[in-house]
Amino acid sequence: MNANRKAILDTAHAELGTVERPAVSNKTKYGEWYGMNGVKWCAIFVSWVYDKAGFPLGAIQAPKGIHHCQAAHNYFKSKNMLVKEPQPGDVVIFDWRGDGHADHIGIFKKWTNTAKTTFESYEGNTATGNESDGGKVMLRNRSLNSVKSFVSPEVLGRESADIQSDITIGDRGADVVKLQKLLIEASYAIVADGWFGNKTKKAVSDFQESQKMNVTGIADTVTIGALQEFVSDKKQKTKLSGTIVKAGYSGEAVIKIQERLNELGKAKIAVTGIFDAATTKAVKEFQKAKNLKTDGIVGPKTLKAMNLIL
Repeated sequence: MNANRKAILDTAHAELGTVERPAVSNKTKYGEWYGMNGVKWCAIFVSWVYDKAGFPLGAIQAPKGIHHCQAAHNYFKSKNMLVKEPQPGDVVIFDWRGDGHADHIGIFKKWTNTAKTTFESYEGNTATGNESDGGKVMLRNRSLNSVKSFVSPEVLGRESADIQSDITIGDRGADVVKLQKLLIEASYAIVADGWFGNKTKKAVSDFQESQKMNVTGIADTVTIGALQEFVSDKKQKTKLSGTIVKAGYSGEAVIKIQERLNELGKAKIAVTGIFDAATTKAVKEFQKAKNLKTDGIVGPKTLKAMNLIL
């Protein structure tokens, strides 16, 4: 690790335990320095760390850096700064739900396993149970599946040319989850687990073949664009209102139901987009609690009780 990156980590480490004053106010020394106090500050914290370490990010959103995670991702992507293999001190942007939206941001410290699927990151405005607005500076343990992007800011100098581009076999992260959800919506029977394995590769290959494209099994920008258009057209043709969803079904409707069950229930189920046995059980428990017919089938009455708009 070079001295520049060590300075970033040392600066972040020195801030561990810093909290908002008063609590739940979003007011910190970082916001005061940035000129926007009382707002969500995870991105502002990253800007502050880089500045105090001697490597200011520059006028991206504001004179001193960034304050929105999605804007940061879009900017860094437009400047070709996204990387697959992060180095200590790089920026990490999170997408908790795999929906393509950047939810949180931090500073990558190190991998915590040899498979490089879990890592530590310094983060501002976080806490256990409130990942993106928890009010504290912490060193968090994170999964690669929750990552939207890793960023190697040009102010640190490039030590790797491994620029993020296509999604292919062995890749992990939020971009893979987003791809898998699109494939599920296109009726491919896979699981949105964040790992581009053989099943995901086959689904990509099958989609490419069905659309008379070059069959590579690699989700490049052309394939993803075609998949997005295919799913959009499918949504227009298939109206979910009044639809009955039950065991064996897959797609966006199932994803929404699973996410809603997790929000409403005590037991958590995997959001896979496939109506499996665990989903059926959770639906039955919900129906029983709401005095509905306990059949595990999500029809109009159950959808209404879930307050879902499908």
